[in-house]
Amino acid sequence: MEEKKVRIHLEKHYWPDEIRARRKRNLGRILALVGLVLTFVFGWVVGSTFATGEPVEETTDFAKLEAIYQIMSEDWYFGKDVLELQTKLIDDAINGMVDGGGDIHTSYLTSEEAKQFNDSLNMGFVGIGVQYYDSNGTYIIERVFRGSPAERAGVLPGDIIFKVNGAEVTGIGSDELAAKVKGENGSIVEIDFLREGVTVSKKITRAPINNTAYGEMIDAETALLEIYTFGDTTGNEVMDILDDFETKGAKRLILDLRDNGGGYLSTLETIGSFFVEKGGILIQQEFINGTTDTSKSSGFVTVDWEKIVILVNGNTASASEVLVAALDENLGEKVTVVGTLTYGKGTVQTQRPFSDQSILKYTIAQWLTPSGKKIDGIGITPDVVVELPAIMENGFEPLEEGETIAPDSVHVAIVSLQEALSFLGYDVDRQDGYYSPKSVEEFKKYQATYGTTVDGVLTQEWISRLHADVARVWHEE
Repeated sequence: MEEKKVRIHLEKHYWPDEIRARRKRNLGRILALVGLVLTFVFGWVVGSTFATGEPVEETTDFAKLEAIYQIMSEDWYFGKDVLELQTKLIDDAINGMVDGGGDIHTSYLTSEEAKQFNDSLNMGFVGIGVQYYDSNGTYIIERVFRGSPAERAGVLPGDIIFKVNGAEVTGIGSDELAAKVKGENGSIVEIDFLREGVTVSKKITRAPINNTAYGEMIDAETALLEIYTFGDTTGNEVMDILDDFETKGAKRLILDLRDNGGGYLSTLETIGSFFVEKGGILIQQEFINGTTDTSKSSGFVTVDWEKIVILVNGNTASASEVLVAALDENLGEKVTVVGTLTYGKGTVQTQRPFSDQSILKYTIAQWLTPSGKKIDGIGITPDVVVELPAIMENGFEPLEEGETIAPDSVHVAIVSLQEALSFLGYDVDRQDGYYSPKSVEEFKKYQATYGTTVDGVLTQEWISRLHADVARVWHEE
């Protein structure tokens, strides 16, 4: 019988499933994982009084598991206080087994989570085509995808998502927001954005979001190729873009891999073959038994580039790093890597599907560059390091709900304020967290641009506004 093949992932270093809440499962899912070591973690209080019961007869580790499950679900005194006890016991067993190794890239996904995971790689959903991030409950647009409904509607990086179909969304969960924004193909969603203190309302027609790459000529001989992820369709998209570049006489390429967290190994091999001559090594994989597998280029090169500049940052991870290393080590002086140190995600995952559409995603190998270098936990240092502004490097420190910072105070959030104001062109005198008179003066100038109360008091609302303005200016520049 032909062995069932599964897709191998070099997925983004950090996925929602890796910080997931505990999930509901049934006992049958444990039965499907026979042969794996199970770990239970229960709290024992020193000095507790307990009685000794009759020994439990069991002949195998799995029988012991079933016996413990039965005892805990039927005889454990405090079980009466636990909501959905049996589900929780199974939940904890699976989490202990999967998470016990400390590998954040190994996880068990329900069918719904598995779909979300693969949709994240393929961008296969109906929506508006934006990427946003959570600033302590305020959702700020980080990227507007090319050719998307959002771009056509005039949505900009830095816009704050304020209302969806009339309902305010500040403070709701990210999944809940996504559910509100997504919908049926052709349906309309009305979103109110906050832009520089002004409400901007957009009626956006939802559409399938499948584009994972974008290309354009930026002058007669220089082309720009952006790759957002390595999904199912990315290889064909990139091939079409490169064919267009060849037709237009492109000689130099800017390859933008910033914020690309990776994707499928097969897609990486396809795209690498568009740049590396046949037989050139793209990636090596080192497995648990010490053996190494080498993937080589199929030689689909169409353009003989005079120069390739690759843009990277700290969110360039996994398959993106593989491509950077493959081009850099195979093409030599033709390639210049520009940006900041990449993430350093050097492991390979595969998926084991189950009949209920859930999956076990687990690490099977560590990948090496063509020359045999390891990058896991190390990353790739660019040839030309472009230092990020302090606020982009350090990020924003959130405040608690209702918390305020008054002048003549010391607080870590004031560091964020000072760094953000400096980035936006204000003349702050320090960036050490002391809310000095000069810092207050410059912040009041910023507040005045919004036409609201000018009091110099820092709140989470102002931090979110600063965050949005920094994102907008950063993308504009």
